[in-house]
Amino acid sequence: MDEQKIVGPIWVLVNHSRGQITFVTKEMLQDADEVARSLGVSVWAILINGDDPAEEPWDEQVGAFGADHLLRVSAIGMPYLTAEAYSIILEELSGKYEKPYLMIIVNSIEGQEIAARLAMKWHTGYANDCVSFSIGIKGNVEATRITYGEQLETIVVFSKEPAVISFRPGSAGIGVPTKNRKAKEYTHQIDSTSHQFKQKVQGIFPADPRKIDITEADFIVACGHGVGTQDNFVILQELADRLGASVAGTRRANDKGWINIERRVGLTGKTICPQFYMSIGISGAREHVVGMDTSKVVVAINKDSKAEIFRLAHLGVIGDAREVMLALLQKLKEKAA
Repeated sequence: MDEQKIVGPIWVLVNHSRGQITFVTKEMLQDADEVARSLGVSVWAILINGDDPAEEPWDEQVGAFGADHLLRVSAIGMPYLTAEAYSIILEELSGKYEKPYLMIIVNSIEGQEIAARLAMKWHTGYANDCVSFSIGIKGNVEATRITYGEQLETIVVFSKEPAVISFRPGSAGIGVPTKNRKAKEYTHQIDSTSHQFKQKVQGIFPADPRKIDITEADFIVACGHGVGTQDNFVILQELADRLGASVAGTRRANDKGWINIERRVGLTGKTICPQFYMSIGISGAREHVVGMDTSKVVVAINKDSKAEIFRLAHLGVIGDAREVMLALLQKLKEKAA
């Protein structure tokens, strides 16, 4: 590497939901940690909130996946943050702390806007929908994108820093978290009332579980071949709706037409990490398990008491899928009434 080119820290903008950092945040932190270790630089997790949930052990969560430092920012006077607000706050932070060499943001609709706005403020480049990143032998940030209908890899080389990229969820997966590792925590308050924002949030509406990307879903009901029939799948969908969960499944469920390929979990599908994963009629084959084995709570329903899925389950129910689902639906209806 060019000895005259000094590489600075890597910043990761943290996404979180219901007190937990999201799967893609874990991916970004672990990949950033791998790059940072090879260069001897630090990883900063930047967590910005309008109303800071101070009771959450954020230092443990981000530390376990690779962050050396946690900068927790409270935007006073702004309960709901917009992409405009995020970019203004990040620009302000870069003037008070060591400016990043690389800024990583999730490739969501909002994340793309934050990244683009921030790149304009820093007068630097931005690469969207990246699946990996590194720092080359000459000290330039290099980001890999999948292009031409997912057929080719394109490597974007940045000529100046900070480099800004948005990272595609599910493109890297996550490894085992490091136990008892905490990030060194800093807190910072910003008075957002002094800014004249052009964007304002009028309200927050929950996402439709039937439409949300399963990599971003907190609650998932997953179907396997053991669900049996299309009629039984309709019952499973109703159960998921009652629970406010998204539906996912195995390759065989996809082959039967019960789910589309975008909702397939496993080696030939997506990798997910929901807070709650209910497996119905899934045997637990390795090809599927590799896509969901980091789920926080796993409930498994299968008529085969020796099914491999029970090895992962926090709660196992041995029984016919249709009978168990109907019993659960009845309980949920009674509770609603």
